[in-house]
Amino acid sequence: MRKPPLKLLLEDNELEIIKAKTHDVQSQNKATSFYSNISDGQEQLSEGKLYQCDTSYSSSSLHSSRTLLEESQWQNYQKRIDSESLSEQAKKVFLISAQSSEEWLANFTEKCLKVECFFKDSTFNTIIETTFNSDDQQLKQTLVLTLDYFTNLVTFTFFLLWKAVWNENQQDMAQFVSNSNSITEFLALMISLRVNEFRIDFQLLTIFESIIQPFPDKSIFKECTDSQRSSLSIDIIQQKIFMPLMKHNQVLPWSTDEVAFVLSFINSQFYAELQIRNIIVKGGLNHYFRRINTISQFIIYSVVRNPNKHDRQDALGYWIDLAEKLQQNYDLEGLFIVYKYGIQLLLKDYIGTMPVLFRDLNRIPKINAFYEEHIKHNFQDSDNQKQHLYIPSFHKYITQIKRLELQIKTNKSLFLQISDIMFLLVKMSKRQQVLYQQMCPKISENEEQIIHHFTKGIEKELEANLQTPLDKETLVYIELIKLAKTIH
Repeated sequence: MRKPPLKLLLEDNELEIIKAKTHDVQSQNKATSFYSNISDGQEQLSEGKLYQCDTSYSSSSLHSSRTLLEESQWQNYQKRIDSESLSEQAKKVFLISAQSSEEWLANFTEKCLKVECFFKDSTFNTIIETTFNSDDQQLKQTLVLTLDYFTNLVTFTFFLLWKAVWNENQQDMAQFVSNSNSITEFLALMISLRVNEFRIDFQLLTIFESIIQPFPDKSIFKECTDSQRSSLSIDIIQQKIFMPLMKHNQVLPWSTDEVAFVLSFINSQFYAELQIRNIIVKGGLNHYFRRINTISQFIIYSVVRNPNKHDRQDALGYWIDLAEKLQQNYDLEGLFIVYKYGIQLLLKDYIGTMPVLFRDLNRIPKINAFYEEHIKHNFQDSDNQKQHLYIPSFHKYITQIKRLELQIKTNKSLFLQISDIMFLLVKMSKRQQVLYQQMCPKISENEEQIIHHFTKGIEKELEANLQTPLDKETLVYIELIKLAKTIH
């Protein structure tokens, strides 16, 4: 008899998965899961109370014909694990010491058994088994995309690998064939839907290939490898970049066409490298929020630093012109940062009493009309559109997810809605990967200067001129208000 579907399990009031949290992007430097400890009434490894595992399946009985990784590869994988981002039970289970291949196999088996002991009586394991036995692809997709609410990617991966090893060595071929198909299907889904996380931790793919042989869909590994090789990072841009000379009262030494292209390039890179886990774990989006806050603060500063109202009008005109160029790029994320979070905030809270010049008076409503028209669907149907960049507003999606999270404790079916949004983000990320890879080789030295300025330079400029660390947001805005009040 088939077990109840995942949706019903998630609606069960006794399923205590979600824990109270606050979204404070300043409070945590390293990303750790809100839900790293599963609250299901069971003893947990994080409490130092190890389960009494069934030792009848000793390590000697679990030797496999699979090709093992070299010792150096496993040690390399060990170094790649960020222990701060693992839940407590994962720390105890997966931190691998330097060992020979044979010792490692025994150690791996023991740790997998501990994982099984942790999961076998937990509510999350019931969800896994229910989803294994279901033909509903939507349920499987939902589990993979909302995985971080229950555990983390590494823990779940080792759980699946242990099931494969255990079943094969028990010689229960009927069960193994059934489960191995499900296991490989899950692994394929995980790589396909969460390719960026596997791209940065490529050793996990090597584990798949060494333990699950033959793996049915080699094209998934190729996709991940190609993505890894073609990804270029803004961080590799040379640091010895000199700022061009600026004219008196000039906002930036570059045209708005150049700046608009670079901002859209940065937004495209953000989507191309987006990791699903960062949307869910606390602190995972710290860099994102810091970047958009810094640009917003710089827009406000560049206008109010001039006490002369005519200079302020000229500076405001520059940002309005930039917003129009982002509109031409069909970059809603750029418009959110520059227009909604920059220009609108500036006019509302800082220079609301200063009249907008006639030359700019009709431009702002047109930008606003474009933004409001397209933010409704947020470029969800832009897959086949190639004439523009079509960069959606990430801020809108993350806001929707956070609102749903607040309601999940009383309505577990909302996991399905979160999964749908996550899937949209995966599709958009893959589309932006293609565009980003096309744009990377075309970046000029001049554009590298602009990238460096918007990712590093404006932070230093603001902190130096305001004499306030940017992570002290309240103090920063107090300094900006002081400047805004000085006018002649």
